[in-house]
Amino acid sequence: MKSHVRSRVQCEPYAGRRLVFLALAASVPLLCALALFVANARASEDRLSMALADFYLVDSSGEVRDQNAEHDARLKRFDEIMHDELSKSGKFSLAEMQCPEAGCTSKELQLDDMLDRAKGAGARFVTVGAVEKMSTLVLWTRFEVYDVPSRQIVFNRLLTFRGDNDEAWRRAALYAARELIKNAPVK
Repeated sequence: MKSHVRSRVQCEPYAGRRLVFLALAASVPLLCALALFVANARASEDRLSMALADFYLVDSSGEVRDQNAEHDARLKRFDEIMHDELSKSGKFSLAEMQCPEAGCTSKELQLDDMLDRAKGAGARFVTVGAVEKMSTLVLWTRFEVYDVPSRQIVFNRLLTFRGDNDEAWRRAALYAARELIKNAPVK
């Protein structure tokens, strides 16, 4: 009987070590999750909060053929590319503005209203822009970035591109996004 008691006494220190080991092993995933949470929070603090208004088209080409459906699809794709590229860059945290049914374009909204909507969405900056079709061959896109609190323009670009087709618009959107990522304000 005494030997049985001794074996229990000898096992207790190992059981305690085992519990400590299990507790430490269980806490490692929790510590990793906490570290990832803190890293993500810091990364989102480092990203610029940007509201991106929809681009709109000004067609001054005088062409007879109705191209509204084609241009609407290209504008939609242009906006999608801008959103995707800015999101993927890691530089921006895109804020979604509450928009009227007609959309959030600087054609539909006055600048003050756009800035108020961007502020309501929690954005530090708002980007507005347009595409103008001068002819079948020559188009340009212009965009401006405004600092929401000061309501001042802090960056703008005018980019020309050639060709009124899907590929030309796609390339123009990619280039515009790269310009914004590379040159937009840093705080």
